Order: sequence, then C-alpha cells, then structure tokens
Amino acid sequence: MKKEKHNIQILIGQNLRNIRISLGLTQEEVAESLGLAPRYLSDIERNKTKGSITTLVKLCNLYNVTPTIVLKDYLSTSDNKLDDSIAGFNNLNEKEKNIIRKLIQYMNSDKKQSSEKKSNPKT
Repeated sequence: MKKEKHNIQILIGQNLRNIRISLGLTQEEVAESLGLAPRYLSDIERNKTKGSITTLVKLCNLYNVTPTIVLKDYLSTSDNKLDDSIAGFNNLNEKEKNIIRKLIQYMNSDKKQSSEKKSNPKT
C-alpha cells in the first residue's frame, strides 16, 4: 500500500495572537518577557515566519495554555473541547477556581458513593 504524504500548512499565528489579546497583553510586553524581538513575534502572529518549538513552549507557558490549544485547528482529537475549557479555567480568579474545584470534588464523590452502593447492595 502506498503511503500518502500529508502536506498541511500549519498557521498558528492567529491562534497565538487571539490568546495574547484575550489576556490583555501587547506584543511588546510578550516579546520583552520572553527575550524576543517584537518584530519576530509580529511575524509569527502574521504567519510570516514559523517560530521554533522552543518559542511555542515559551509562549504557551506565558499564556498558561497547552500547545494543543494553539494547534487545535490541526489536530483530530476530542481533547480540543477540554483544552478550551482548561484555558477558560485558567482565566478565572482564585475564588472562581476554588468554586469549580469544589464542584468537581463533590460530583466525583457523589459518583464514587453511587458506584459503591451498586457494588455492595444491601440484602
């Protein structure tokens, strides 16, 4: 069987730009924070140049997102919705995060109790 070549043009600049803007950061602030030239960051966001993996990781760490979020348009995985949710979670304040954490704990403990009742029915 002949192996097909898949040539995808990966253009992640717009995704990086949207994330930066959603965080209220300027290109200058990001570039200075990461030790990059503002022009280089601008070229990445306009898809004029491809940044290195190292730059992608630095940007993801600064933006507090996973690379999956940045590459979501090119991945065929069901984790995209989860990563979008995680990105939203990271933008919440600490009080809001704690509410969500407690809700998850409650729901998981409720499921655990239901599961234990089903496996140990009273006779």
